[in-house]
Amino acid sequence: MKSYRVVEQGAERYVVGKIEPYNQKNEMFKRPFWDPRMLDLGERFYRTPVLPKDKPGYRLQDQSLVNASWRLENEFARGVRGGRMGFYDWKWGGLYNYPRVPPGLSITENDPISNACGIKKAGSFFGASMVGICKLDRRWLYSPAYLISSEGGQTVDNDIPDEFKYAIAIAVEMDYEAINCSPAHAASAATGAGYSRMAFTAGLLAQYIRGLGYQAIPCGNDTACSIPIAIDAGLGEIARNGLLITPQFGPRVRLAKVLTDLPLLPDQPIEFGVRDFCMMCEKCAKKCPSQSIPYGIPDDTPHNISNREGVLTWHINAETCLNFWAVNGTDCSNCIRTCPFNKPAGRLHDGVRWGIANTPWLNRLFLWGDDLLGYGRKGDSDEFWKLDT
Repeated sequence: MKSYRVVEQGAERYVVGKIEPYNQKNEMFKRPFWDPRMLDLGERFYRTPVLPKDKPGYRLQDQSLVNASWRLENEFARGVRGGRMGFYDWKWGGLYNYPRVPPGLSITENDPISNACGIKKAGSFFGASMVGICKLDRRWLYSPAYLISSEGGQTVDNDIPDEFKYAIAIAVEMDYEAINCSPAHAASAATGAGYSRMAFTAGLLAQYIRGLGYQAIPCGNDTACSIPIAIDAGLGEIARNGLLITPQFGPRVRLAKVLTDLPLLPDQPIEFGVRDFCMMCEKCAKKCPSQSIPYGIPDDTPHNISNREGVLTWHINAETCLNFWAVNGTDCSNCIRTCPFNKPAGRLHDGVRWGIANTPWLNRLFLWGDDLLGYGRKGDSDEFWKLDT
């Protein structure tokens, strides 16, 4: 049973005004490095030590799990700081070549369908939970980009050559049980592991493309906006919580992408009832600790410069969201945990997904069942550490 339908428009369907290039320094994680109003928040979030607590989910073992989960991202990719190094290097030549393939070779057959199949197989092989392809809409590129180093923040050119006509969207599933512990550290560890897997998968996929004789730029949170690219590539829809909702995993994914000049057959955008369901659900807004998620209908009015103008959606107040993270001592995934689309695969859950996509008049019944069965409640952080028997 298909739980989605193909549609004509991707992220364009949310655009209601003129879209200007988004200056990445206005992203909430970048503003503490240059915006005077955010300097105190940056000090509390980035530089103030977080001591363990004698509290489930906040103990030293929980913090250590978070630190370990982020290691590949933080040391060998740094996509949240601007990328362009390690696994996200734009021209990663590599010191080793095994087997010893002579340089300068290129595939001789350039069938976009065959190429797309190869990309999806390679992406899945390297760890992607979902892979989609779209033509690159250059409105989603950051202009300029913003890099963070030990010296502080720096605005840099983000000139992507015109021959990069395609984007490969990659979704990496996060651990269901860990996310259910949000806002405790286990959920943060799921996020960190997602970011590290993003870098591993996108970096290796880009290197595969280079081995075919084409160019590839792997990206995490850098270089371009991930969500509209993922929507264009047929991976899902935007939701009230400001995240991509996928048919398989709901919002419980992290997104990376690879920009390339390899000829590829694009996928088609999809819909499966997310907007209609979000209109009446509002569970993420009710359970947001900082009340950063809006109620009611979507609109095109930004909260602040961290929102993008010209887009009809539910704009998240990232200032109050990040402030809660600083108070909490770790990040928060309550809007993922409480989302009714956040379910593991199974007959019941797959049937409800089909129902939301095909029988929207039953949405209130589906929401009632979600509440009745206790989905979205905070999980036990001590139970998370117990081995399955």
